[in-house]
Amino acid sequence: MRRLVSLILLLSAAGCVVEPQGPSSDVRVWAGRFTLPTYSEGPPDPNPPFEYFDPPRINYPYTIRDNLTGERGERAWKALFLENDYLRCTVLPELGGHLYSCTDKVNGEEVFYANPSIKLSKIGYRGAWAAFGVEFNYPVSHNWMSTSPVDFAYRRNGDGSGSVWVGNVDRVVGTQWTVELRLRPGRAALEQHTTLYNRSDFRHRFYWWTNAAVQVWDDSRVLYPMTHSASHGFRDIDTWPVDSRGTDNSVVGNHLYGPVSRFSHGSREPYMAVYHPRTDAGVVHYSSPLDLPAKKVWSFGGDERGLDWREALSDDGSAYVEIQAGLFRNQETYAFLEPGERIRFSETWVPVRGLGGVSRGNEEAAVHLGRTEAGVVARFNVVDRIGPARALLVQGGDTLGEVSVDAAPETVISIEATQATVGQEPVTAVLETATGDRVISHTEGVWDVDQDIPVGPVPQAGWPDPADRSEGDWIEAGLEAEREGRRLWARGTYLAGLERFPGSASLTREVGRLDVVLKRYGPAVERLRHLTERVSTDLESWYYLGHALLALGDSVGAQSAWERSQAFGAFEDASRYHLAALHARGGRLTLALGLLSDNVESGATRLRLMEAAVLRHMNRTTEAGRVLVAVQSVDPTSSQSRYEATLQGRADEGLWTHMAGDPERILEVAVEYARFGFVEDALSLLSREYPIGGDVASEPGQSRPEDYPLIHYYRAYYEGFLGRDPGPSLSRAGSAPLRYVFPNRHETGPVLEAALSRNPEDTSARFLRGVWALSGGQVERALGDWEHVLAARPEIPALHWMMGRAVLQGGGDLSRAAALFDAGVQVDPTNEGLYFALDEALGAMGATADARANALMRHPDPSSMSPDLVYLTAQRLAQVARFDEAESLFVDRFFVREEGGTNPREVWLDVRLTRAEVHAERGACGDVREILGGLTE
Repeated sequence: MRRLVSLILLLSAAGCVVEPQGPSSDVRVWAGRFTLPTYSEGPPDPNPPFEYFDPPRINYPYTIRDNLTGERGERAWKALFLENDYLRCTVLPELGGHLYSCTDKVNGEEVFYANPSIKLSKIGYRGAWAAFGVEFNYPVSHNWMSTSPVDFAYRRNGDGSGSVWVGNVDRVVGTQWTVELRLRPGRAALEQHTTLYNRSDFRHRFYWWTNAAVQVWDDSRVLYPMTHSASHGFRDIDTWPVDSRGTDNSVVGNHLYGPVSRFSHGSREPYMAVYHPRTDAGVVHYSSPLDLPAKKVWSFGGDERGLDWREALSDDGSAYVEIQAGLFRNQETYAFLEPGERIRFSETWVPVRGLGGVSRGNEEAAVHLGRTEAGVVARFNVVDRIGPARALLVQGGDTLGEVSVDAAPETVISIEATQATVGQEPVTAVLETATGDRVISHTEGVWDVDQDIPVGPVPQAGWPDPADRSEGDWIEAGLEAEREGRRLWARGTYLAGLERFPGSASLTREVGRLDVVLKRYGPAVERLRHLTERVSTDLESWYYLGHALLALGDSVGAQSAWERSQAFGAFEDASRYHLAALHARGGRLTLALGLLSDNVESGATRLRLMEAAVLRHMNRTTEAGRVLVAVQSVDPTSSQSRYEATLQGRADEGLWTHMAGDPERILEVAVEYARFGFVEDALSLLSREYPIGGDVASEPGQSRPEDYPLIHYYRAYYEGFLGRDPGPSLSRAGSAPLRYVFPNRHETGPVLEAALSRNPEDTSARFLRGVWALSGGQVERALGDWEHVLAARPEIPALHWMMGRAVLQGGGDLSRAAALFDAGVQVDPTNEGLYFALDEALGAMGATADARANALMRHPDPSSMSPDLVYLTAQRLAQVARFDEAESLFVDRFFVREEGGTNPREVWLDVRLTRAEVHAERGACGDVREILGGLTE
């Protein structure tokens, strides 16, 4: 399989659109196509996953992609290739920007898991996920875009290196991640440089984990420099590599007791590795503990369930482990990024070969130091062509051996000392340059780890009963909910705390801030204005008060608030950005420019991009160009920077193809220009005819720009600003499809209000305004709009489901909810969310099992039910002894695997056992024997 993947890579490269350029000693980077067998995916769930409905994961405004199939076909993916003398890498920007493949050209081995097919399972945050290569997880695990097209760029750098960039601005909270993958001439290492940037207006939660899948076999070794590990949630601590059960978890073949999912604990070492005796090769990951201090190992294991996962995720039964590096101690830990805040860190991936294992690695070399019957042997790989060097074995104050070598990446440096010369003291292996600079060294059994770590369960602290909570307890409980993404729950927690401590400035601030984030501007102004009158130096409250006032149309008040919050501290840059927007919108470009350019470091790309735009509008084109070059040196993936370049006169046909794949990319950029009063720039973007065809990459269910109603509503809004007739744009908006349109931006509220002020009977605008309101948990506003829409256009997708769910979640009339779901089934009988919801409502009403089964069997094509609906329907049918119908649902069906989900065989067995029990009660022993016999087949 390994050689097959390498051959596929070579064949794909031969058919690339742009051939690599430059001599072989240089780094080459180019774009092309890469064909892989790929499993198809059906349309996503049409129902918006509102936070108000308390889902297990916060996904709105993204769709849920769980309609996965067993249908396989060849697909040519857009690919970015990066190559030097030692490594050849393939990145797939249409699949979350994953690094798919990195081939070690010295031995032809794959460094990571180059899965020979893209086989989807329900593991990702939104559902669809595939196992391969290196995945970038921000701000959540298996993130929202893990199998979706992301932003990308590639280039040759001035120092001869080559870079591929991937990144994304997420739609949930508007923060951005960017990863640069870089190869340098003559270096056998892949560099990874990551930037996390909160380019949004508000504070948001985040974490980061780099997740590298590495193909393994039973004898592969997972080599982590730690003596202890911790479980998820820090619920227990165990020893490593041999755990308290006596299992050596560093050997993959020993993973026979379920998944292995452990975090490093008590180690400050900067490396981890996987090594394969089968191929005498492996990979080392290095990152300073100042950058990424946390490590995790994950394995599905080799028990029955683990083997099932190998079949579910690959077509060849291959296995892999994940070696992961993160910012925080585990994947339950989140932190906050303030608006404008930026984090940068670096990692290095080093392929190793011919070492027999790994004892230590860094960004320049790796070493394996071990004892044999003959003595002690150390072997080294180096990343760069060092030239004359020497390797040493040292014990105590004595040198056991020394060799002079010509160190280069393609060679293995080896040194041995015989048993007769070696004592019991630890031996140190050293590699240094001819000038004495140390490249790497390792001493047997010595790691930078904590000592005397207690092993066993870790007590889990909980919150005191509400009556016993302090003010600080209420604040921390709310913050914990926010770090989990549960903003509505957090707001309720803060409000409960305020009832107990009505004078708390901190609780008042937290509620006011969340009111702004959740689009409740009136209450926010009341709370935050009261607080700033009490504490005039509360910069955070001033900052969020500015946003609330502006949303209510008080630009003078907003300016005054932001002038307070920009004085110093965390909100300085964000406040100056919004002040600059106010001045620019009022025609005061010189004042706007001063706020954007004064003491703003180059990483604040949001400010610098608008600085370039302001300079362009002031006809200072040379300066505008210089600023844009500086921005693109930091983030060449930005669609806004690419658009600004076209406004400065540069051609970029690829930009229009990229933006055609997701109309929300268009809105993201248009809003930035309109905020500064550059409405023509926004309209130019909203009014374009975008490309069509195979080069346009979209995820399933995504509308074309011309079919996306929000594009037309925004265009009408901006046309109204300029005194133009918005009628044609509003007409197009009102007739555009509404399926998968989940408005979330704060700016969308005024846009829809303007449309309704011109035409109160615009049911599309009213429907979307309700959706927008519920995105902030404002259920009464949403239901008020939808009641009006229901009478006029009951056929709108997901309308009945949303209304019924809102009634259920709010504890309303169960019969009303059930009636809405029942009517929805008649309007849109393939919307499976209606069946689940109807079953829930009927259950809450005490309906019979037969009535619930009949409701589910109203599905127009039971043979096409999703696995989850099959499971529920089969259970309901079994409850009323309709066994033939229940079992028929499993015939000739593909059941996708879901991490932590239902096993289809277990449901089928439950149906069969229930059938046997019924026959046993009737005394039909022959039937029971026949049924039980079928269970063993």
